[in-house]
Amino acid sequence: MTPVIEPTRRIAVLDGHRFSDRALARIVDAAASVVNLSSDALFDDAEPLHARAPGLEIEDGGLVRGDVREAIVRAADLGCRLLVVPEPLRRRRFLHLAVNGAIDAAERGHPTVAVLVMREREAPGDVAVFSNTGEASGYGLAFALEIAMRRGVAVARVLPKKGLYVRRTAEVGHRADVEAGEHGVRVRYRKVSRPLETVLRGQYTLAVHSVLDVIGTRSARAGAGAPARIRHDPNVDAVLWLLRFFRGDVLLVADGVRLREGRARAEAPADAPDLPGGPAA
Repeated sequence: MTPVIEPTRRIAVLDGHRFSDRALARIVDAAASVVNLSSDALFDDAEPLHARAPGLEIEDGGLVRGDVREAIVRAADLGCRLLVVPEPLRRRRFLHLAVNGAIDAAERGHPTVAVLVMREREAPGDVAVFSNTGEASGYGLAFALEIAMRRGVAVARVLPKKGLYVRRTAEVGHRADVEAGEHGVRVRYRKVSRPLETVLRGQYTLAVHSVLDVIGTRSARAGAGAPARIRHDPNVDAVLWLLRFFRGDVLLVADGVRLREGRARAEAPADAPDLPGGPAA
């Protein structure tokens, strides 16, 4: 049986020239091989990776049109479950495109895609994996355990008091738990009323959150492949809060994302409001 947790893995990297030396070091340490994607033909994104790891296998994944949506699909088609991207300049637009990319990838037969937003500097602390809604992904837990193993830290499973329900690919989470124990990864459990607020106010090196099905629609007048309009979704909103307020890296795990119809709030929240008392769970 193929292990769920991999000491190093095939990783897709978008716009390697935008990463700091510290960020590149983390990518190289985690990579068995790299698929290099670029949104700008003027830069040789492979050069900084070659300079840091001359023996690393680097495959040219080609140009993308400059958004993470196409990069996710390209990475999945080239056999990568993990795409590493620099910090987005426009968080809401980035997240909208990322969710659309995950939907596109799922429709092409790639059910699980993880997007790692890597900060310039590595924050101290454990890896936090949580669900603000009580729904999560087994792959989210697996990635949390794998990255914690590489960074030599523990995993904090921050659970809502109503209880965590691993809704999708639960068998992957169970296998990851077993493999993490074999690698000596420690797991700490916390039950809190507001998981998102707890993670935002805590000290963690990485926050892992799953995005499952989302509320949205595709325009009936648009052509095939048109982006979906994503309405209010608690999983998507939680990642948006992390991108703005969380100091460490953020891992968005999209697990078989599908569009679903449903009643949404009349108006989606702003890019992220101030944090007076933290968002509700």
